[in-house]
Parts: sequence; structure tokens; C-alpha cells
Amino acid sequence: MNIKSIKILSEEEQVGLFLSGSAAERNVLYTCTDLDQQEKTDRQRFSVYDNHEDAESRDIEEGFGFPLQRYLDAAGATDVNEIRLGSVDGFESVVTELGSRRYFFPGLLERSAEGKEPREAFISFGKNGIPVKYYPHPTIMFGQQGIDDKNKDYFAKGIRMLVAGSAEQGFWVRGTGLRCNRYFSLSRFFEWDSKHAGIMHWAEVQMEDESIRRVPAVRLHREFWSEQAECTPEAIDQLLAVDAKGQEISKITGDIWLFLADEAFKQVGYFDGQNICTEFSGVIAGELKERKVGKQIRVPGTRADESEFYIQVVKQGQTVACHDYSLRELLHDFGDLESCETYEYYNHNMNHGQGGQRRVTAKGWSLLTLLELLPEIPQREELENGSVKFQIFTNDNYKEKIVLEANELSAYRFLLAYEQDQRSQDGLEKGDTSSWADEDLHFAPIKGTTPFRVYCGKESANPSVYKNAAGMVVTILF
Repeated sequence: MNIKSIKILSEEEQVGLFLSGSAAERNVLYTCTDLDQQEKTDRQRFSVYDNHEDAESRDIEEGFGFPLQRYLDAAGATDVNEIRLGSVDGFESVVTELGSRRYFFPGLLERSAEGKEPREAFISFGKNGIPVKYYPHPTIMFGQQGIDDKNKDYFAKGIRMLVAGSAEQGFWVRGTGLRCNRYFSLSRFFEWDSKHAGIMHWAEVQMEDESIRRVPAVRLHREFWSEQAECTPEAIDQLLAVDAKGQEISKITGDIWLFLADEAFKQVGYFDGQNICTEFSGVIAGELKERKVGKQIRVPGTRADESEFYIQVVKQGQTVACHDYSLRELLHDFGDLESCETYEYYNHNMNHGQGGQRRVTAKGWSLLTLLELLPEIPQREELENGSVKFQIFTNDNYKEKIVLEANELSAYRFLLAYEQDQRSQDGLEKGDTSSWADEDLHFAPIKGTTPFRVYCGKESANPSVYKNAAGMVVTILF
């Protein structure tokens, strides 16, 4: 049934939690008011362990709320083995093997495994008797698979996004008028316009039969196209919205509204004040043209036993190649490809635990550039169509479970860095090479168990920095 009209209600709402994903039968939205009013009756204790960069910690925390399964049931999510979490401060984490047995170890502080108790994943609105940070956004708590299982990084605080399974497509921006094609996942529907993240409006949708539905809507301000999608100034005046069949909806000349058009909240709709489309697909910036770039091959020659960074290529479950690099070879043979990028992100551990902004200017090599020089890697269009995934591996096995789509390599400027200028806004922090106000850059070699870090342009330290970077696995699905 078609939509007859849309009315955007003027009052803003704060998004509490958006649960989406391929494993969810229907996506579910809770506002902050909803979260505050939810019944919370359970108390559970959790053992929390971390051992990262030679800093070991053990703790016992008590949560107050209810099992995660309540939310999964509301979304009709079954057989969920992996969830992705996003917090209000930009922190991200991925929990795999969700169905595995996890436990509370009451003797963790004494390193004793005796008396362990089973623990389900838990949504907590209180910690040790006080409201959690970012309340009413909850903290999610997980048990340990074993007494040495590092589970602290799973304790995402202030979650506003939960993806069950893999993320669903929201919309794309393609064309000659932007730095690279961009793909915006549905899970970030309320985060797309980062300056107004977590803010929504209700829209009253009148159907052809005169019935009225209330659906969530977000405004994309005109600045979104230059600041988030990175369109060129010339392309800003040539933006064309299209539907799922590639047909023109309208030219974009001002702010637009996107809304969740279907009852399952899986389909994005488009409204610009006049034109309505319930099957919005994407935006053409400039012209749609295939990139016809000749394939250049440049393969490293470092031996495996001298490797300081590797790129492993997996196709249909089988390793088809593993290429090894050393810093010396990269500087000598790939020096013409070296680049310099600046990243700014929020680090919740800085400023004595209060959090703060960090800026890093790093020298190194674009991971996308290194990839495209390898004979096994397909052309850019295939890298961006969802058929190629990648993981960054570190020497301390930190974050290795995070699997990303290859289109993020260009969108977020993933860089294999060997030198950096690091500065913090609220005073000098460990590892800083400059003060925030320094006009000059002071580069220093990356320090760690490898000579590399991987940086990318996300808004929080957790997804932005991979310390002790040792390798990369690229998986070509088909």
C-alpha cells in the first residue's frame, strides 16, 4: 500500500537503542524514555578480566537489568552467533561465539576457577549499585569462556546500536563527484548525520486507506553530503536521489528526511517535503562511470621468517596467497606510495578516565593501495560491492574478531603507519609527541611489539586504532 502523505512531528526524541541486523526478523527501536521505563528486576555478578599491552586487570562487577535475550526475542532474532555493539561515545565491539558457554568466576581475583556459575549476556542499567555511565543507555555484560578469557572489551558502555548477525544496507552514494563511493549501513540509521547522532523525530504516515502509522525519521542536513559523504563542492549541486530500480526520485536541493518505511523497520524511505519514496536506494553524485584503471602488480619479497606485516588472501574458504612485508622493504620499494593522514578521535581512557580528544598525524601506506597491487585482489568495484571482507590482526590478538567490509578501506582511510605525531586536547598523555597547540609536527617511530599501527578515520579509539598490527586477512566470498 502506498503512502499518501507524511507529517514530520516537530518534537525531537532521543534514541535509546536500535536493534537491527540480518538475524533479526524485525528491527526494534527503543527511545531513551522507553529504556528508562523498562522493568529491571535481575541482579547478576560478572568476573571481568583484561590483559592488554602488559596491563592486567581483574574485577568483579554487579549488574542490574535483564538478560540480553529479552531484546533478541523482541526482534525475533534466532541462532545469533555474533553481535556488533556501538556506544554513544563511538566505542565499538564485536562479540562472536555468542552461543558458547560463559561463566562467572567468583574466585577470579585469586585466580581460582572453582565455583564457576553460568552467565548469559546481560543488559545492565546499574553497576555496583549506581546507574551505569550514559544511563538510560545500558551497559552490556558478558561472562568468561574460561578464567583467562579476556572479556573486558565486550563491556560496551552506553550502547545505542546492537546488530544481530551482519549489518543491513541502508543507502549508498556513488559517482564521480566524491572521493570514493560510500555505503551507509542501516544499523547506523540514527548515526548517519554524526553532528546530530541519536536524535530522531516521529513521522505520521497516512496510507492510501486513510490509516495512519507512526514511524521514526531522521533529517540529513545539507552539510552531510560534504562532511560525511565527502562530495565535492561541484557535486553538491548535482545530487540525485534514486529508488531501488534506479529511477530518479528527485534532485536534492536542501535538507531531506529519511524514515523507516515498513513495519519491520528494514526499508529506508525518502521525503524531501514534496516527493515520497518508500524504496530509497541511494544518491548519485556527479556521474555514474565505471573506473577503468589498468591493474598494476607489485608484490613484496620479504621472507615469511622476516615478516613484520602480512596480507593473507582467502577465497572460498581456502588461502590462495600470503604476502609478507618488512618496514625496510616498504620504505625502500614502496616509498613512492607512502602517504600522510590525520585522524582525530575520542579516547574514553584519557584525561584520568574522563575521556578526551586525540589527534594523530601518521606516515605510512594505505592498506587499500597495498591490496590493489596484489594479483589476487579484484577491481575496486568488486571490493566495494560487499563480496570482500577483511580483518586486522595484532600481536596481542586484540580486535582480531572484528570483520569489516572492504569498502571501509577507502571510506575510512585505513593506513599502515610506522611514524606518528600524537597529541591530546586536555594535556599531555602517554605517547604524545606534541602539545595540542603545537604548530609543528614531531614524528616518532611507532613503539610496540611490531613497528606498525593501523589507523582509520572513525570517531572513537576502539575502532580507530589497532596497536601492534601484525597482519591482515582478506576474504573474497565469491
